[in-house]
Amino acid sequence: MLRRVFIVTICMLLGSGLHVCAADLSETLRQKLPTLKGKARLQALYKLQELSTSSPDINYRVKCYNELIEEADKQHEAEFYARSVRGRTVYFYNTDLTDSIDKYVPGDMEKLRGYRQWNDYYEVWYYLLNNMIFNEKYNTALREVQLMFDDAKMRDNKYGMGIAYYSMGLIYANMHNSDQSVDSYRKGLDILSQITPQPATVADIYSYYGDLLNETRKYKELQQLTTEWKTFLENFIKKQDIDQGSANVLWSYYYLACAQAALGLYQTDDGAKMLDEVRRLIPSEDDYVGQAWLFYSAQLALQRGDYRKALELNNRRLLQLEESEDPAAYVQIASQRVEILKNLSNFKEAADYCERIIQLKDSISGTETRNQLNEMNTLFQVDELKMAQAQAQMRNTMIIAGIIVLALIIFTIFRIRAARRLKKAHEELQETHEELLTAYDQLEETTAAKERIESDLRIARNIQMGMVPRTFPERPDLDLFASMTPAKEVGGDLYGYYLTGDKLYIALGDVSGKGVPASLFMAQATRLFRTLAAQGMMPSEICTRINDALSGEDNETSMFVTMFLGLIDLQTGHLDFCNAGHNPPVLLKEGRAEFIEMIPNAPIGLWPGLEYEGEEIQDITNCPLFVYTDGLNEAENRQQEQFTDERLLEIMETRTFVSCQQTIEMLRDEVEKHRDGAEPNDDLTMLCVKIKK
Repeated sequence: MLRRVFIVTICMLLGSGLHVCAADLSETLRQKLPTLKGKARLQALYKLQELSTSSPDINYRVKCYNELIEEADKQHEAEFYARSVRGRTVYFYNTDLTDSIDKYVPGDMEKLRGYRQWNDYYEVWYYLLNNMIFNEKYNTALREVQLMFDDAKMRDNKYGMGIAYYSMGLIYANMHNSDQSVDSYRKGLDILSQITPQPATVADIYSYYGDLLNETRKYKELQQLTTEWKTFLENFIKKQDIDQGSANVLWSYYYLACAQAALGLYQTDDGAKMLDEVRRLIPSEDDYVGQAWLFYSAQLALQRGDYRKALELNNRRLLQLEESEDPAAYVQIASQRVEILKNLSNFKEAADYCERIIQLKDSISGTETRNQLNEMNTLFQVDELKMAQAQAQMRNTMIIAGIIVLALIIFTIFRIRAARRLKKAHEELQETHEELLTAYDQLEETTAAKERIESDLRIARNIQMGMVPRTFPERPDLDLFASMTPAKEVGGDLYGYYLTGDKLYIALGDVSGKGVPASLFMAQATRLFRTLAAQGMMPSEICTRINDALSGEDNETSMFVTMFLGLIDLQTGHLDFCNAGHNPPVLLKEGRAEFIEMIPNAPIGLWPGLEYEGEEIQDITNCPLFVYTDGLNEAENRQQEQFTDERLLEIMETRTFVSCQQTIEMLRDEVEKHRDGAEPNDDLTMLCVKIKK
C-alpha cells in the first residue's frame, strides 16, 4: 500500500510556528475579526489557521482553513488562495479524510484554473490521484493521470507533466508492475529536473524510486541512483534554505537507500557506515525510517554473523508491528527472524515462525488468486465481434482456464492436508533437532502436489503454444521465422502472421504480467489479430479495434498488451505498421542495425476510444526486420545485469545474416549465455522477416 506523503508536507510547512498561549491568542484574534478588513483580515485568518495546527479538533482546523480560503477568494488573492487550498488538501490526505478530498478538490481545481495557479492546480490534482490509489481504484487512477498529463502537455507545464509521471509510477508500483513504475519515475525525474529551482516533489520521487529498486533487488541501479540523489539534495537544501530538522529527514531517506544498496551487494562495511548516518539523523525508532533502520541493522548483523545482535534488533522491530496491521511487512520481518533462529540452532521456534509465514502467505496469495479470477472474469466479457473464427479460439481459452482451475483445486486440497499434518507434528515437537527434521518431512506431500500442478500446467503450455504458428510460408520472395519461450509454464507473449496473396500481416506482443491471467489475455489478443487481419484492415485500425474490445469501464484490473503490427506488400517491400507501446523493432540495412523511430501510441487495453496512428516505410526489401519482447534486451544474469539494447544492436551488426531462423536461434543462444544459469525473468519472443528479390 502507498506510503503516506511526508517530504513535500514538511517543506510546505517550513516556518510555521506554535506559541505557548496559542488558545489565548486565537481567542483574541477571533474577537478582533469583525473589526478587520482587507489585508489585515486576511493576515488574521492566516494566523488563526497557523495556530489551529496545535488543536486536536479536526472540525476546528477545517473551519479555519475554510474561512481563510473563502476570504482569499473574496479578495482575489490568487497566491494566498492557492497556498491555502494546497495546505487544506494535504491536511485532508494526511489525516485520512478521503471523503473531504472527493468533496472539495474538484471545486478547488476549477478555482485554481481560473486563477491560473498551475503548479498548485497540478499538486492538488496529484493528491486526488493519491486518494484513488489509497482506495485501490487503480484503473480509475490510470485514466485520471492520463487526463492530467494531457492537460499539462497542452499548457507546456513541466511541473504538471513531471508530477503526472510520478503519479503514474505510484499507480504501477501498487499494481506490482515494476518495469512501468521504474520507467515512469525516471521520466518524472528527468522532466522535473529541468525546473529551476527544482521542486520538493523530486525528493519524494527519489524516495519511492529507491524503495522500488530495493524491493525488486536491483541494487546496482539503486547504487547509481543514490549518486544523482545526493547531488540533488545538496543543491536543493542549500538553495531552498531548508531548516536542519527537515534536512535531516531528507538525508535519512538518502542514507537508508545507500544502506539498502550496500547490503544487497553484501558490501557490509559501506552498509554499516550508511546505517550509522541514518541513526545519527533520526529522532526515534518509531517512524518509518527508524523502523527501516532496525530491520536493516538486523540484516547487517546477520550478514556479519553476529546472530545475537541480529536477534535483539529483530525483536525490537517485531514488537512495533502487529501482523494484522501489515501482513506483508510481518512476513518480511518474520522471514528474517527465521534465518537468525536457524543460525542460532533454535529450530523449534524457527519452525513455528515458518508455519505462521505459510499461513500469512496463503492469506496474501488467496487475495491475489481472487484478483486473478476477477481478471479472468473481466477478460471473458470481451466483445466477441460476432465472427466465426472466435468460437474455435474461445474453446482453446476455456481448456486453459479449466486446467488452471483444476490445478488450483488440487493444490488447495493438498496444501490444506499438508498444513494440518504440519500443525499436528508441531504440537508433538520437543527440543531436539531430530524431531524438528521429522516435522519438516511432512512438507514432502506439498512438494508432490506441486509436481502434479506443474504437470497440468505443462499441458496448458502445450495448448497455448498450439495457438501460435509453428510453421512458416515457403516462398522464394519471403523469409519468415518466429519463436516464443515462456518464462513460466504459461506466459503472456504472443506472435502471429496472416498471409493472403502478396499481403503479409505480422504481429508480436507482450501482455502485462505473467502466468495464467496473461496467457488468457494473450489468447484473446491473438484471436482478435487474426480475425481483423482476415478483413484486410490497416495495422492502425486493427490496433484501434483490439483496444476497443479489450478495454472498457469494467476493466478495473487494467491488464494491457504492448503490440507491434505490420502489413508488408511482398511485391514492393512497402511496410505499413502501428506500434502500440512496444519495444522499437530493429531494421538491418546495408550492414547497419538501427531501431525504428516510431509514434508512441499507448498500450492496448488501458483506455477505450483511442485512435491509433499508423506509419510506413517505403521499401524494406532485402532489409531484415527483427521484432522482439523485452525478455531479450532485459534478460538478467546472476548479477542482475541486463542484456541491453546496445548489445542487441552490436550482435545484429557484427554477425553475418544467414536467415531469419538462424538469427533468432543465434540470439536465443546469446541470451542463454548471458543468463549464465539464472532463471529467466520474462517471456522471450522474437520474430524476423526478410523480403527477398
